[in-house]
Amino acid sequence: MDSRRRLVRAGSILAVPLLWLVASRFGLLSGLPTPIEVIDAYVAELYREDFWLSTVQSTIRVFVSFAVAAALAIPLGLLIGRYEAFADLTFPALEMLRPIPPIAWIPFTILVLPAAELSIMFITFLGAFFPILLNTIQGARGVEVEYSRAAQSLGANSYQTFRHVIYPSALPAIHAGMIVGMGLAWVNLIAAEMVAGGTGLGFLTWSAYTSGSYPTIIVGIITIGLLGALSSAIVRFVGDWQLNWGENQPT
Repeated sequence: MDSRRRLVRAGSILAVPLLWLVASRFGLLSGLPTPIEVIDAYVAELYREDFWLSTVQSTIRVFVSFAVAAALAIPLGLLIGRYEAFADLTFPALEMLRPIPPIAWIPFTILVLPAAELSIMFITFLGAFFPILLNTIQGARGVEVEYSRAAQSLGANSYQTFRHVIYPSALPAIHAGMIVGMGLAWVNLIAAEMVAGGTGLGFLTWSAYTSGSYPTIIVGIITIGLLGALSSAIVRFVGDWQLNWGENQPT
């Protein structure tokens, strides 16, 4: 990335607090803490052990849930995308579960799962699972039939065709789903922590609201946004690393 693009991106980020500061100065955002108040609250939070424990707890929940979701959704999506009989058996039931919002799952998981931690992890898992699944299905279905036939004509068996033709061809769609899934995992996590969790950034933010500590609410929101952006950047980095095989092919 050249220096000009870096400056433009940095300017995009800096524009938000600048507009916020100007709006606060002219009283356009009555009731909202000023940037200075939020900075003071952020510095104070950095010295609190609860803030760091909440940050680590939420991050672990997201990455563990995301890893499990990817490990299940990718092979399942590939099978659904390539085999009609398997799709008829599994996809209709999954499609019925997909539109259910995370809040609706919370009472169910509290009743069924033995611990609140498992409830939060399950709801976070759902946020990542369905975007990865749907993108993987579309990626597998988008593979040209001629590619598989060409591999089979060269002696590849079903597994080799699946491993070396279908999966690599579906990778761009898979990684697009993983980026979306990571973002929705954070959305579901925060919703679950606000309702069912006694720890985590969602609980920290909600507790700040109930106690009237409004600058801390913004601290929680900013921290969630930063961690979400960093998580998505990690997924993009891994995706670019896996997809650079196309750039290294001989022409």
